[in-house]
Amino acid sequence: MTVYNSLVQVPYSDFEFAVNEAFESKQPFSFIRLGDGEGALLDFDEQCSLEDMEYLSEHVGKKATIKQLSTLKNNLEKAIDNTNIVGIRDDVLGVSFDEGLLKQNDEQIFLAAFKQAFTLRATELNICYSDARRIAKLYKAIKNNNAYSRQKLCTQWIPFDYFLSGALTNLLERAGEIGVITARVNIPDKLRKALNINVIEHITPDKSARQVGTLIPHYPAHFNRIKSEINVKYPGMPYLVAAGLIGKGYCAEIQRQGGIALDIGALIDCWDGLYSRPKVIESKFDVKKSLMGKKKLPEELKMTIENAKRLRELFRKTRC
Repeated sequence: MTVYNSLVQVPYSDFEFAVNEAFESKQPFSFIRLGDGEGALLDFDEQCSLEDMEYLSEHVGKKATIKQLSTLKNNLEKAIDNTNIVGIRDDVLGVSFDEGLLKQNDEQIFLAAFKQAFTLRATELNICYSDARRIAKLYKAIKNNNAYSRQKLCTQWIPFDYFLSGALTNLLERAGEIGVITARVNIPDKLRKALNINVIEHITPDKSARQVGTLIPHYPAHFNRIKSEINVKYPGMPYLVAAGLIGKGYCAEIQRQGGIALDIGALIDCWDGLYSRPKVIESKFDVKKSLMGKKKLPEELKMTIENAKRLRELFRKTRC
């Protein structure tokens, strides 16, 4: 059996236990997630396509240089080596796929082979070529790096499970003071009001603004500024991070300072009332629609006083 074929994801209970143990023992901890974007970065080299350069540039906030992307790749690889738990897509394990197909440009041949090899969620059966290539690159990166055999792996979307169980709000309320790194300017106040906690906030440039032409470079200037402002005030202080590819560097700094870095990604969009990551939401909820046919974000995913109260009661009933 190869190292890749022996890789498995730990159950949710192991994740919750590991975070709580780090908090109780005041130990540094990091959880980072790897998705298709990270797959593109981990596969990056000087021979990458123009499409890959443009995609990765969206995360940087301007036309990225090869040197910048090489540095980001190295930083991501170091973060992976040092993190405690890595969240990855379920469908990149237990796969047999010809990596050579990544080097040819026939979309139909690639997609046919990809869909046969990868077990996709029902909501992803019509996946586009670009997204499929990035997922295949993540598979390639994990398969060819034995470092993952020394890591605990879990599902990429475990932050949703962590929040829906009530365990995340319980952690934050026990902490009393936390940090948050996000482009969502409303989130710090939502956390303060819903959980009655102190929040140190670091607001990053918004990737969605960059995608529509408002070029606010996140990296390197804003990244270096925010990284220097991170202040873990006590051992085991939780920091919530939602900053895409760049955010893995923040997680590494939080862990270095003795804090608990939790890369929660798009969950923070839901807290802000945004219908983010529809494929994930629709795999967990029977989503309702408004009279106008617009999909409604489930109340269970919002950061509100009412939902926080519900989550407290849920956690009390299931854990105490």
